[in-house]
Amino acid sequence: MKALIKILGGCTIIIGLTLLLWGCAEKDELLLDSSNTDKIFTVRQSDLVIGTLLRGSANAKEKHKLSPEAAYKNVLTWIEDENERVKAGDVVIRFETRDLLDDIEKRKLALETLRKKLDLENEEKRILLSENQSKLKSAGDAVVAAEEAYTRYYKYDGKKEKEGLEDSVDSARKSLDEVRENHRLKSDEIRSTIYDDEDEKKQAQKELDTLADTLKKKDSAKEDAEFKLRMFKKYTYPNTLTDKKNKLDQSKLDFEKVKISTEARLIQKENEIQRLENEISKAEEELRRVESYVPLMEIAAPADGVIVYGDVDSRRDRIKITVGSEYGRRQVMATIPEMDNLIVDFELPEQFHYRVKEGAKVIVTPDSMPTVKLEGHVSEIAVVPVNQIYWDRSSPKIYNSVVTLNQQDERFVSGMSVVVEIIDEIIEKAVNVPVEAVFEEENEFFVYLAKDGRYSKKIVEIGKSTDKYVHILKGLKVGDEICLFSPYE
Repeated sequence: MKALIKILGGCTIIIGLTLLLWGCAEKDELLLDSSNTDKIFTVRQSDLVIGTLLRGSANAKEKHKLSPEAAYKNVLTWIEDENERVKAGDVVIRFETRDLLDDIEKRKLALETLRKKLDLENEEKRILLSENQSKLKSAGDAVVAAEEAYTRYYKYDGKKEKEGLEDSVDSARKSLDEVRENHRLKSDEIRSTIYDDEDEKKQAQKELDTLADTLKKKDSAKEDAEFKLRMFKKYTYPNTLTDKKNKLDQSKLDFEKVKISTEARLIQKENEIQRLENEISKAEEELRRVESYVPLMEIAAPADGVIVYGDVDSRRDRIKITVGSEYGRRQVMATIPEMDNLIVDFELPEQFHYRVKEGAKVIVTPDSMPTVKLEGHVSEIAVVPVNQIYWDRSSPKIYNSVVTLNQQDERFVSGMSVVVEIIDEIIEKAVNVPVEAVFEEENEFFVYLAKDGRYSKKIVEIGKSTDKYVHILKGLKVGDEICLFSPYE
């Protein structure tokens, strides 16, 4: 029974309070709840900045991106800790060099082998040149000898031999004529002589028979001499001359063969030498190229700054930096932004593009330092919009834009998230209140005045507003206290 009374009593209190509030609502006035005194705002007068609030991030105007430059296996062995401050010249990245140095040694040995082969080929070429000269000389001498033999036989020996045979024929003919004449005379003598002595007659006949035998021999000798002359003219001379001419032609052909053969061997040897020289040149070039990678196995900071892993400008996921992993040539592994010249990157939504122009004044407020206000201006707006999510064509269009700061603050570092307030207008000495203090009903704007422990509804005329404050044209004065909430809620 007591519990019920307590409950009913509590209901009575709640009902009574509700009726009291309802009655006050009819009069547009409520009692001030002491628990909400911290939600009272005093109307002020100050310069009101009208503009566009966007999000952005601090970025270095100059960023040094560090990536492997060697076209080799770039296996990471050490990298400076992220967000560490480094100075220009400090080594911040190292790659494995063992395989590279082994490769260099192997290339040096291979190059030395090629050079020895080239020396051998040059020595063989020297020997070949000597052999070629000897062969060419022998072949040339053979040509000269054959030519001399041919010329000598054609001009001298052949004619001399022919003249000798002709002389032999003439001599045989004369000798035959003499014997024939003697035989005729002897024969006439025997016919005209009457021999008294038989022995004398026999002796004369014997002499005639001897002359007859001699005549036959001389005739045979003449015919033999004439035959030899005919054979010489018809066969021996032309055949011997042809043979010597053939030998001359053959010696010339042999000389050409030797010349072609020696030239071919020499060309083959020179081609082999040229091939080796080209191979050595390529090997030397490759060795220099690979040796040039050695200093690239260490990457030094090009400027003072803070090292950040990956490419800070990449909209894709940054690469994972792991010792022992291999990284491709020109794959950005780290970035060193120069902190003494920062800018602010922000994305300008497509719907605001018409109202924001290059040169517009900007106030930048770092999220982590709300009291720091950095002035600047819009220095760059992209000509062509892109999707906010680059791989999603349905995502909103934005213009990548840049704010250049009028001054730098050493507390302001790359990577900070900031509010970018692009100023359209500054209303000087404007009476302004927070936006949460202004309410709207039936196309009328009003606030709740807090005075003497009570709330009262007050119609106001508003002007331009920001995301936080509203310009009050009429209805309030400086020093009025208003609620930052609705008392009826």
